[in-house]
Amino acid sequence: MAEKEKNFGSTIKKLRKENKLTQEMLSQGICAQSVLSRIESGEEIPNVIVLQELCRRLNVTIDQVMQSQPEKLQKVTKIFNRVRFLFIHHNYTEVQEVLNESKVLDLLYLDTDFQIYYYYEGSCIFYLDKDYENAIQSLKKGLAYTYTKGKSNVSAMEVHMMSCLGYIYLESGNMQKAGGYLEHSYQLMQELPIGPASFELTKVFYHYAYFLFLKKDYQKSLEMCQNGIRWVQDCCSYYYLKELFLLASQVGQAMNNQAVDEGYFSLYQLVEKIDPEN
Repeated sequence: MAEKEKNFGSTIKKLRKENKLTQEMLSQGICAQSVLSRIESGEEIPNVIVLQELCRRLNVTIDQVMQSQPEKLQKVTKIFNRVRFLFIHHNYTEVQEVLNESKVLDLLYLDTDFQIYYYYEGSCIFYLDKDYENAIQSLKKGLAYTYTKGKSNVSAMEVHMMSCLGYIYLESGNMQKAGGYLEHSYQLMQELPIGPASFELTKVFYHYAYFLFLKKDYQKSLEMCQNGIRWVQDCCSYYYLKELFLLASQVGQAMNNQAVDEGYFSLYQLVEKIDPEN
């Protein structure tokens, strides 16, 4: 048995246990439990689709599992999991503190890891400082690690970063740049491999819907809000659901459609009571 296969299987097993998942829980909907058992024991290497979904469920990238040493992977993954948790709860100041205090840049060497780092860095610069120029530079720097124009098999993170770039351009007043990034990110999202939906991609719908709202393309904006609402509900999440309901209400108001306005505003208020911090 090749040493690389042993290390790969043992890394999957180690990550599974750290995430407190049984083999049945990790493999459910992805592959047979017996297949996962053979992967962990080094008897089998999964195909790329199975590997992608296992990594997604473990909150790591394929590159991390294939190339990183388990000890280093564990430390980086722990930092990024903490940052991700804080970020989705809008605790941007704490995200910056974790990134700075952990000196995470010194631990990174994979392109995908640097991409994640600069995504969080640029997003925090935008949300905390409203420094559009430096936020855009950080996001573009992160995106450039893996993305080139015309690339096939674009990742969910690349789609997400393009959408965020579009939104920052929109907030800075550059509608032309914003439209290019937002339309492209939404198009690429439709081409992502079929698999468990990432609730964080809900922002792609929100960003594009908001752009369409500002362009006064109200019907298309409302449709985009509705697509985003369906997406986040399919993910069994509240992430950006409140924002989508509020935007849909504003679109209804702009359309002089009282039923749409009041209907979505009542849903916004309901989510506000259930999940006020988001």
